[in-house]
Amino acid sequence: MSNKKNEPAHENLKKISYLLPISFFAFSLWILNKQLHSLQLNIILDSFSDIDLWKVLIAFIFTCLSYVALISYDVLAIRYIGKSVSYREILAPSFTSTSISYSIGLNPFAGSSLRYRLYSALGLTALEISKIISFCSITFWIGVCFLGGFLLSFSTTELHAALSFYGIRLKTLGLSLLLFLGVYLAFCLQHKTVEVKGNKIQFPDIKTGLAQMIISSMDSVFAGSALYFLLSDNKDIFFPYFIVIFLIAQTVGYITTIPGGMGVFETIMLLALAPSIAPENIIVALVAFRMIYYVTPFFLGLIILTYSEFNARKEILMQLNKKTYLTLSAFTPQIFSVLIFLAGIVILFSEALPPQMESMRVIEKVLPLSLIESSSLFSSMIGVFLLILANGLWKRVDGAYLVSVIILVMGSIFSILKGLNFIEAGILFIIFLLLLPQRKHFYRKSSLLNQSFSRDNIIAIALVVMSFIWLGFFAHEPVDYSQELLWQFGINMHVSRFLRSVVGISIVLGIFGILKLLGGSVKDLKLPDEEEMTKIKDIIRRSNDTNANLVLLKDKYVLFDEQKNTFLMYGISGKSWICMGDPIGKSDNVKELIWDFHEMSNIHQGWTVFYEVSEKYIPYYLDIGLTLIKIGEEAKVKLSDFSLEGSSGKDFRYAVKRMEKNGFHFEIMLPDEIPGHIEELKSVSDAWLKTKNTKEKSFSMGSFKTEYLINFPLAIIKKDNHIAAFANIWMTSNKEEIAIDLMRYDPAISNTSMEYLFTKLMLWGKENGFEYFSLGMSPLSGLENRTLAPMWNKIGATIFTHGEYFYNFKGLRAYKEKFNPIWEPRYIALPKGIKQIFVLKDIALLISGGTKEIFAK
Repeated sequence: MSNKKNEPAHENLKKISYLLPISFFAFSLWILNKQLHSLQLNIILDSFSDIDLWKVLIAFIFTCLSYVALISYDVLAIRYIGKSVSYREILAPSFTSTSISYSIGLNPFAGSSLRYRLYSALGLTALEISKIISFCSITFWIGVCFLGGFLLSFSTTELHAALSFYGIRLKTLGLSLLLFLGVYLAFCLQHKTVEVKGNKIQFPDIKTGLAQMIISSMDSVFAGSALYFLLSDNKDIFFPYFIVIFLIAQTVGYITTIPGGMGVFETIMLLALAPSIAPENIIVALVAFRMIYYVTPFFLGLIILTYSEFNARKEILMQLNKKTYLTLSAFTPQIFSVLIFLAGIVILFSEALPPQMESMRVIEKVLPLSLIESSSLFSSMIGVFLLILANGLWKRVDGAYLVSVIILVMGSIFSILKGLNFIEAGILFIIFLLLLPQRKHFYRKSSLLNQSFSRDNIIAIALVVMSFIWLGFFAHEPVDYSQELLWQFGINMHVSRFLRSVVGISIVLGIFGILKLLGGSVKDLKLPDEEEMTKIKDIIRRSNDTNANLVLLKDKYVLFDEQKNTFLMYGISGKSWICMGDPIGKSDNVKELIWDFHEMSNIHQGWTVFYEVSEKYIPYYLDIGLTLIKIGEEAKVKLSDFSLEGSSGKDFRYAVKRMEKNGFHFEIMLPDEIPGHIEELKSVSDAWLKTKNTKEKSFSMGSFKTEYLINFPLAIIKKDNHIAAFANIWMTSNKEEIAIDLMRYDPAISNTSMEYLFTKLMLWGKENGFEYFSLGMSPLSGLENRTLAPMWNKIGATIFTHGEYFYNFKGLRAYKEKFNPIWEPRYIALPKGIKQIFVLKDIALLISGGTKEIFAK
């Protein structure tokens, strides 16, 4: 069941995905340092005053035009797939996915995931969304081919003057790009369909192909123009040459997956433009461009995404009458995680820059030098520690909250002591005041060392630390670095103070890394042993959920809470870590157990999934970033209302009379009697499986195993002392619920046998004081097939209505409806975005036992 294959190639690829962007960034910083070594920081800061306001305004206008062109990618894509979606509906998903993915890096994945989440809400299918994603990506490259190819091929004079060594190669590259574009347009002219690995791909018509080329080219020209007009003294730069360099820098930055191509983009532009423009003017223009073109749209997109996520969460919780979660306080941990990370950046960058000498002379008269120096060192260590703590706050860890509160106060004090840095101290103290009353949102009793760090977490921390080190070396005037500098102390010893800060944060990161390696955060994956099964059975006896008995199949892993009063059972399929049902046990421990499971799946690079869950813990599933898909409804009969009397019991009276007239009778077989009848029971089960042309399922339902069946009494139908049908009975000790799991009958007997068994068992349960009888779930029932319903609801409702070929969903619902049950919805809680496609596939494989069995009844 577990996916424990050793795949060296996959592991190496994962390591490369971590190291490659960090290496690119480090190399870019090294190049930047060589290019700017003759400059001083104050020269660059003074150059910011040279930017004219009208240039900034023009850059904003071209940025807006560029994003209009980017949104037009999606408009063309929607037209290509033949859907009718208004421009207004396209606007938010397109702008949000583009602006966020451009800034956080990982452009193909992040943009795809966001588009899937946002477009699925418009009712588009997974296949349609995948076509949109592919179309938009191709459109970008079509523009690169046309604009880059044309300029490289036909603007040879200007390019040759600046890049003489690469002149021939660049022209060859340009012709190759135009050739690729020509082939694409030729396929569009023929409206050609090609087959790749069994998948048919149809090229758009020639009008759409030309539109792709024009819109994408305009996007690049607009984006490049935004930077071009920010440059002072750009008269010596030929505009076509500038656009070529801009395209190269943008494309390389895109490929590296570094957030916004940061560092890489700036390095390429600086190398290409430095011969003609003063380096300080280039740097100022690049910083302004990044703020205008990347940062501003990113925050706008983030606001729109947060608003849409809040509304989606609000709609779900309002339907469940859980109004206590409807405020923005549900996002408090994420908000403070971002603030704490930014606070860490503020402290580190402050340590990298030389302090104000006026403040240092004042503080020197009041405090001893040793306190000033130690405050500076501790401040830098606090800065990197805040970067680490942000991950714990995001995951609601109480220890992260307590430590953050303490070190925010310490950081604000050290900011004053190291040089009267009131702005830095004020930022830290304001965050402290905002965080202090939020204790209730950080409830996880988990070790900070047990928290997993995603690829994005690690890369973000690495980029900030490297930026701090680079900025420190750049900001201080050139000196001969040596070991002696570490031990030089004084008010004017800025370089020594910076070097000690580098050592301090290296120690923090080193100790944390070693503790992470030595810490036993990853639990061994093993099926529960006998001692654990004894504890599990004790928890089940106190539970109100009969589905807890599925753990007795011993085919699932089990995760306990710290006190072992609560557990959840799960299986692994592909990358999906799938919990079966809600956690079982004390509700007080459920929140933390859900987080522990989420943390463990993250440590193993898996996706957290909760399958067939009720509404009870939905807010907690939303807290860990999952979304919900309704998969059906469970039918529960209130036994006090069930009777064979009156018109409502007519069908049940008929089934009972008919079966008993034919010599059948009902009885309960106790668990200790089962081994003596196991062969007879198996023959009934085998005959049923053969007739249904199926195999034993697993995970979400019982299978015929002696060690499983002997845990329960059986409801038996007999004729002439021979077993004709049986079902194992799940019961709660407080008699709140009774249910059946494994149902098997001899195909030769009457088709009313199961109705007879249900009826007799319900009457037996009523006589023995049970409150409810669960008829199990009706898959895909209760889904809304309306115009504005989510995509999954539309698909599920359609299958429910017209899916008789695969399974009689509609008939099953109608059959259970005869018992006049109470219907309770059931959901899958799963990751957002394009991962959902793979998660649903993993669930189907886990339950069915194989690809072939997915389509078996």
